[in-house]
Amino acid sequence: MSPQQLVTATDPFAVVAIGLALCAVAATLLRRKVKPAVELTCRALVSRLRPHLPAPVRRLARRCRDKVEATTARSVLVTGVAAGIAVAAAQTLHLPGPVLAAISATLSVQMSSHASLREGSKRLIGTVAGIAVTLAVWSAFGISPWSIAVIAAAGLAAGRLLRLGDSSATVPLTSMGILVGGSMITESFVWERVEATVLGIVVGVILSPLVGGMTPMERAQIKLAHLSGEISRLLGALGAGVQGGYTREQAEQWLARSRELDEDLAGAVTAVDELAGHARWSLTTSMTRVNPLEQTLRALEHGVQQVNSVARSMFDAVANPGTPAVPAAIGQVLTAASDAFAAHGTLVAERGAAAGPDTGNLYDQLSSLREARQRTVRTMRREVEDTGVLVLTGSIITDIDRMAGSLERSAPALTVGVREPGPGIPAVSEVLPAVRLAWEKAVAGRL
Repeated sequence: MSPQQLVTATDPFAVVAIGLALCAVAATLLRRKVKPAVELTCRALVSRLRPHLPAPVRRLARRCRDKVEATTARSVLVTGVAAGIAVAAAQTLHLPGPVLAAISATLSVQMSSHASLREGSKRLIGTVAGIAVTLAVWSAFGISPWSIAVIAAAGLAAGRLLRLGDSSATVPLTSMGILVGGSMITESFVWERVEATVLGIVVGVILSPLVGGMTPMERAQIKLAHLSGEISRLLGALGAGVQGGYTREQAEQWLARSRELDEDLAGAVTAVDELAGHARWSLTTSMTRVNPLEQTLRALEHGVQQVNSVARSMFDAVANPGTPAVPAAIGQVLTAASDAFAAHGTLVAERGAAAGPDTGNLYDQLSSLREARQRTVRTMRREVEDTGVLVLTGSIITDIDRMAGSLERSAPALTVGVREPGPGIPAVSEVLPAVRLAWEKAVAGRL
């Protein structure tokens, strides 16, 4: 019996279910087992071939690597595969609109399964709402230029009222698609649209983890570690500039870079929010693992503000005539702060972020920062009599003290604006242990 005959003789739903289950297993193996092995093999191969490649080839490869992001390449590949799988599954189920499943799968591919499910659910709600709006207006006014205008406006308004966000356009687009197809809205038509949309969402949820190449937890840790590393590098440049002397052009670059840290901060905020949403429905990631990363994010938010203040003070010192210069002694404090953020970034990348004596290198770097700060303050009080210089020094020292307090989680400002967890639906990972304990007690009672 040929594969086509086997598929025909078997229940289509069973074939699709088994196929999607195999896709889920394959995606998990690709992400957890195959991807690390392939990366290690490629790195070893590149390190061996690089010395033997001509210089033009190396430059071309470096240029391609800089211009093409790995995430973008994976997204393109995964989206194409998802569309193909969705069409094949829709054809197996004999759905009249397999292209709709492909469109839904294409739009559902996100950086994680949680994001895919969230966006897909919004799109499903938008599809049903679009059908409902079309049905209501069509029944009341028929087809005319005015009714089409009403359908488009009412559909967009319905999307806004349902708080679908960017998926609000799904409602009027679905309505317009029905009109373009000239289809009569019947019960079978509604279910066909819903089935195709749900099928595409399922395919997108299964394949989305391959886009990011990592779990939401890993992505959040990497984003936070990257932000801490960027703060460290900027503080190191500021410290070296103060000790060796710097120009206005350098100060402008540092100030611009400190403002660009907001982009890195936004990426970290998105990653932590995505992790929090994922943890609420995850069977393995508990909310207790998310809380330390949320505290780390809050500490780095304050760190971004403080380093921007230091960069601004150094720029003003060189840009405004008559303004006191930043004393060179401040450089060692900035360098010590840079080392502390570097140690913090390493800690976040390895195991999240906790502060205290058990954090090894971070604790040592914070101690060194305090010692450098005390030495600098004593030196400034003993050797400097200019009030303007003392005021400028005090401003920078205050910013550095706040950085240290944020890293060791002792700053009172970190608790301001933190929302206390209120009553709500508990996370799945929090419910499962309670359910398991109740089941064990019930079984023990029967015995």
